[in-house]
Amino acid sequence: MLGATITITADSDDTDGEFSVKDMLAPPGFENGLHTHEPSEIFHVLDGEMMLYVDGETEYLKPGMTGYVPASEPHGMRVEGDEVLRVLIVMSPAGAEDFFRAVGDPATSRDLPEPREVTDADLEGIFATGAEHGFAFLGPLPTDE
Repeated sequence: MLGATITITADSDDTDGEFSVKDMLAPPGFENGLHTHEPSEIFHVLDGEMMLYVDGETEYLKPGMTGYVPASEPHGMRVEGDEVLRVLIVMSPAGAEDFFRAVGDPATSRDLPEPREVTDADLEGIFATGAEHGFAFLGPLPTDE
């Protein structure tokens, strides 16, 4: 999905709808923009570093650190530094994994896809599908400047 590889390791069927777990690899500079969704979300960094922006507050997470996003709070993340990020993402309740299935292209390996330019058509499709799954996209992440 837009240059990242997301593996859904537990979904609604596995957890009786309680939560979902995703294992994400993302390249340096990857950013998912400011957005909201109903499930709360936990990010646990395994490798690399990320910036997590939650409703006006910025937190930098390194391996072993965990960040939390309350339900419906405006938030987004960006990969920091030169290393690939590997992060476990838990969303509760489950269900948002259906959005990722709808917008992503099935991967044949756990490697990152070849880099490519994200088009306006890519974003329009993600925004429309996101609205169907309870996601609202609010624009780019605020800068540190």
